[in-house]
Amino acid sequence: MARSLASIRAMRLARGLAIDPALDPNGTGIIGDEFSPLTTSLGEVEAKRTSANPAFAAAVVRYFHEAGLSRGDVVAVGASGSFPALLLATLCASRVLELEPLVIYSIGASMYGANLPGFTFVDMLARLRADGLLPYTLTAVSPGGRRDSGTGVLFDEDGTTLRTEARRSGLPIVDAPTLEESIQRRLHVYDQAARGKPIRCFVNTGGAAASFGGTDASLEVPNGLVLRFPAIPDSPARGLLFEFAARQIPVVHMLFVRGLARDNHLPYDPMPFPPIGEGDVYGHDPGSQGVERR
Repeated sequence: MARSLASIRAMRLARGLAIDPALDPNGTGIIGDEFSPLTTSLGEVEAKRTSANPAFAAAVVRYFHEAGLSRGDVVAVGASGSFPALLLATLCASRVLELEPLVIYSIGASMYGANLPGFTFVDMLARLRADGLLPYTLTAVSPGGRRDSGTGVLFDEDGTTLRTEARRSGLPIVDAPTLEESIQRRLHVYDQAARGKPIRCFVNTGGAAASFGGTDASLEVPNGLVLRFPAIPDSPARGLLFEFAARQIPVVHMLFVRGLARDNHLPYDPMPFPPIGEGDVYGHDPGSQGVERR
């Protein structure tokens, strides 16, 4: 993950996109602007900076081990542009464990996420693939935004910016008239891309509408690895979190970064990042702190 961040930083600077040291004092290059044509919601820069700690890749490795994954297993990933570093951590962990991630990426991003037009995670991953760091391509993209409709951008009255960026990617686009249909189309895309292999885990990074769903039940989903949900709503808009839970598939939920950092014994908003390989996340069981693995 550290090498990937160095590649992303180099790409950003080569494109003339300055790195603001006040927003990104660790110089990762993966921290976006406060507001941009792709910004859909509010966000805390401290959380975005924390998520860029390469130790989060180690945390994801632990989650995957605890979920019982092994080489060659298929992992479905639903991600928005809000926490590109957590998506990066997921792909780096997948690479190390030789898993097969299937990623559907929503372009919309909260403040300080991957919200620079022409420099979304679509572009970052293409650079990482060209540099030989990660072998993956995105399975599909969606506009994101309000109810995954491409609307809701803070400074886009026409509601076209997210759709334009999705088309620019050249990737298959998941587009549907309702959130409920968007969720079902995603499930179909995952199943088709798995080519008959079982999906062994679902990872959610950020708050993409189709992943998070349109019910309040999503707010009760704990951080990290979730092996048992307290309740699964009947709503067709319940989101991919619950769709995979209903299939009895382990879920890794990464959205509330302060809690994720606490549960994995990682510092919040560190400057600089701790040395790689040092810290409890590399050898200490987060469950020993009483984290509920529901």
